[in-house]
Amino acid sequence: MRSVIFLFVLSLVSGCAHTAVVKSWEPAEIDARGINRIAVVDFTGEKGSEIASALSARLWSNDFYTLVDHSEFSSEIQPASYSDHQGIHGLLASASGAGVDAVIVGSVIQFSCEDNVLSSTELDIRSYTDSESRESVAENSLLIESQETLYREATVTIAFRLVDVETGEILASKQISKHTQGEMKQGENSLPEKGRMLDQLLTDCLDEIVHMLAPHEMTCEMELATCEFWTKGSSHVKEGSKLASKGRWDEAKFAWEKALLKNPDNHAALYNLSISAVRNQNYDAAEEYVLDALKCEHKGCYTAGLEKIRERRSALSRANEQREARVASSDDSLWQ
Repeated sequence: MRSVIFLFVLSLVSGCAHTAVVKSWEPAEIDARGINRIAVVDFTGEKGSEIASALSARLWSNDFYTLVDHSEFSSEIQPASYSDHQGIHGLLASASGAGVDAVIVGSVIQFSCEDNVLSSTELDIRSYTDSESRESVAENSLLIESQETLYREATVTIAFRLVDVETGEILASKQISKHTQGEMKQGENSLPEKGRMLDQLLTDCLDEIVHMLAPHEMTCEMELATCEFWTKGSSHVKEGSKLASKGRWDEAKFAWEKALLKNPDNHAALYNLSISAVRNQNYDAAEEYVLDALKCEHKGCYTAGLEKIRERRSALSRANEQREARVASSDDSLWQ
């Protein structure tokens, strides 16, 4: 029994337990080489114009494409429907004259938030007890309790296409649907506002579209390492992990480096310094640190961390290749 308790305590003080969030780059899902100038045309459906403007703003802040205001086109073709092939054909001809490489057309299929009230009834049979004799009396009471629950459900569904102006080829096409719901029982809690629910769902939809079309920064959760409390430098490792979880990375790195000064073989400090390097997107240094940690102590979480580091480095490389290809095609177009 004592050995079991010891192993349990050991699991709490050694290994990978704490987590930290770092940012890394992810490539676009599509190959958009040769596409530099794009325009987002008003979507059809409820709030189509507002949603198209929000998507334009999101793509503009991403800074991968050059956004062209669709008002530069002929006003006759602006209402082109997502599924109106003849309208899209006219749109492409007009966009070509404005020097646009691709257009985004879309449709808001659903943008709704509805409330439903459901009533439920509970029956409770209770027996009375004589307070003096403390004996049950052969009399029962039937209690009927009614409960109302408010259910709020919100759904946003958007379909879009990225169309090559020159060839008419559909470069990307997807229907994205996001849904959320909440419930409020009588007098127990509150529900988020309808507008806030719809705004969050719309943000999630637009994020998915941008992630599909352009390289983007994403958050990545990485596990931080701990070491046995009797290991030299363990207090600095613990201190660094607390600082990193609060986003104080410079101080965290300094704490882990102090742990290594006390003990160059402190595997947890080495591994956590690799995560600090990942945060700075210095993947060569990150891999070197984690390999040193594995030489000192072979742990499954270190191996998993090494795989994730290599995965993040590969993703950054693909994202950079997409940026370089876009710049090269943009430079070529200047000489045409």
